Amino acid sequence: MGLYLWFKVFHIFFMVAWFAGIFYLPRLFVNHIEVSDEKTKHHLLGMEKRLIKFITPFGILSIIFGLLMAYLSGDMLSFMSQGWISLKLAIVFGLIWYQLVCFRIIQRLEKETLAWTSFKMRLFNELPVLFLLLGILAAVFKF
Repeated sequence: MGLYLWFKVFHIFFMVAWFAGIFYLPRLFVNHIEVSDEKTKHHLLGMEKRLIKFITPFGILSIIFGLLMAYLSGDMLSFMSQGWISLKLAIVFGLIWYQLVCFRIIQRLEKETLAWTSFKMRLFNELPVLFLLLGILAAVFKF
């Protein structure tokens, strides 16, 4: 059980780090959309690119340690078929989708072809909050 708990610690640590970046990145996008100065836009683009490269390994490691916890559960198939784990897996796929959309947004900001308003980006920024809340609820109440 000791190794399982270490994997759980690392899973939570990397998940928190991943979410920190996922929460911050769209805020950079909002600033990028709202600013008119080209020098500032260029600076924000650099920050966005560095941030997505920085947080991607956190997401990967969070997933790896989650899977290692499932493996150590003894019966991985039974563990993965629990309702709350199925919800957490759906959330993980949602977060991967979200990060891929962020990557695409960065590409469009770089090419200056993004047509989103800052309001739409602010709404987009709220999605990870819902993912996090659902994940916490699933893990705590095991539904």
